[in-house]
Amino acid sequence: MVFRRNPTPPEGNWKPTPEEWRVYTLCDGRRTEEEVVRESGLGEGAYLILANLLKRGLILPVEGPKELCGKLVDLLKTRLGPWAEPFVKRLQACESRETLEEEALRVALKVKLTLDKRAGEELEKAIRALFR
Repeated sequence: MVFRRNPTPPEGNWKPTPEEWRVYTLCDGRRTEEEVVRESGLGEGAYLILANLLKRGLILPVEGPKELCGKLVDLLKTRLGPWAEPFVKRLQACESRETLEEEALRVALKVKLTLDKRAGEELEKAIRALFR
């Protein structure tokens, strides 16, 4: 599993230990749980720190491309109805978060320029929120 730091953590006055800080800073939305543990140098204790950070809402799990694609497809179908189908196929062909984000932004731009400016702007805003 991959974790990222919560941009709006519930605890504003968190005073981490050096070990907690090390694990927290490694949660960058790209490293896997195993990479965080290995790179922290803390061994099995890093798993406990990860669990604690997750429980406290300081880190969040990163959704994989399939989950994100499902959300984007639902959004497209809601806003565009049958016009969404060619865009859906383009999104479903993406195999990574990075390519999905790039393609989703291209889709939003195309919608904005060719179909419905307002819908395209709403899609772009939703995409940026999903991938933040």
